[in-house]
Amino acid sequence: MAPLARVDDALLLTRGGRIEAVGRWKGTRLPVGTLVRDLGSVCLMPGCTNAHTHVQLSWLAGRTLWGHGFAAWLTSLIPQVVAPVESEEAKRRRDAVAAACTALAECGTRWVGDVGGSAPGALTAVREACDAAGLEIRQFCEWFGFAPPLVDGESPWPPRCRAEIAADAGLEAACAPGGHALYSTAPEILQAAREWCARAGRVFSFHLAESPEETELLTQGTGPLRACYEGTVLPAGWRAPRLRPAAFALGLGLLGPGVLAVHGVQLNGEEIAALAASGAALCLCPRSNEHLGVGVAPVRQLMQSGVLLCLGTDGLSSNSDLDVRTEALWLREHLDIPVRALVRLLTVNGAAALGFPAGAGTLAPGQPAVFAVLPDMS
Repeated sequence: MAPLARVDDALLLTRGGRIEAVGRWKGTRLPVGTLVRDLGSVCLMPGCTNAHTHVQLSWLAGRTLWGHGFAAWLTSLIPQVVAPVESEEAKRRRDAVAAACTALAECGTRWVGDVGGSAPGALTAVREACDAAGLEIRQFCEWFGFAPPLVDGESPWPPRCRAEIAADAGLEAACAPGGHALYSTAPEILQAAREWCARAGRVFSFHLAESPEETELLTQGTGPLRACYEGTVLPAGWRAPRLRPAAFALGLGLLGPGVLAVHGVQLNGEEIAALAASGAALCLCPRSNEHLGVGVAPVRQLMQSGVLLCLGTDGLSSNSDLDVRTEALWLREHLDIPVRALVRLLTVNGAAALGFPAGAGTLAPGQPAVFAVLPDMS
């Protein structure tokens, strides 16, 4: 069955948690003893893909500053992330992770791309919570910084992830080294992670062209983002590459097949064409972008370019919930994006961008019997 084929008065026959058949209700003979559930007048779609989340940081819900720009948000976030954690607080954070994964499943999400690894035990906590909620996950262990203790000469895993992955063989199977961003991770580290992912057949992901502050820092070496990172993340004597984010990424060889860039708010027409030509995918997080006041991605130009687009919610530190369908609603209401395109962004595109097997994100026989209800986008 084609991923976007429409079936009216549809019947989905499931067995053992998998889809067995798809067809029309009228005239279909069901096996004796089949339990029938009439969902009424709803539009069912495949389970959704939330291609970019920060589940580990779910405890930050309601505790960061929105609407005053990207650097102001970072300034409100960083002290909380680096502060010492007492045992009671650690439990609260684990509970927040579990609640976030439950919420993802309850809104019809099946496939998840999650960025994490910034706290001890975080990768395992997210993995276990996703397993309990029935989610299939790809985890990106994020390289951050230019110097020790966050960066060292060993590859491919960041120091804070290495011990955790060594202790849990199950993590490495669905985990990949990722990068934070061009302004916050050493270029050679980004290149090493990208090259490892290419050799291992894993997806490489990083934040790209998210904010005006990022563009100013990389092109001019000035602005509030430099003030935020000066003396902490940026090394002494750091110099701007004098390039826009997309040009810098292309020059480093970071864009291409098997790459998932995230945000793309600040891309211009020439950069969109280059991104499309590279074969990289792009994840849009429109509500997070709105909350942080960084602008609106050029979605229609991106769609016309042929870039593989998908949707993510980012995390609860910059968004009000983790329901990726609400990202699609935002695009429908604000940019009048066609519903048919939005369904693809919500399902098969995201699954493909995360490297899940062919068929993921569809209601085809053999796929998991996980469904979501498409919101009214009329």
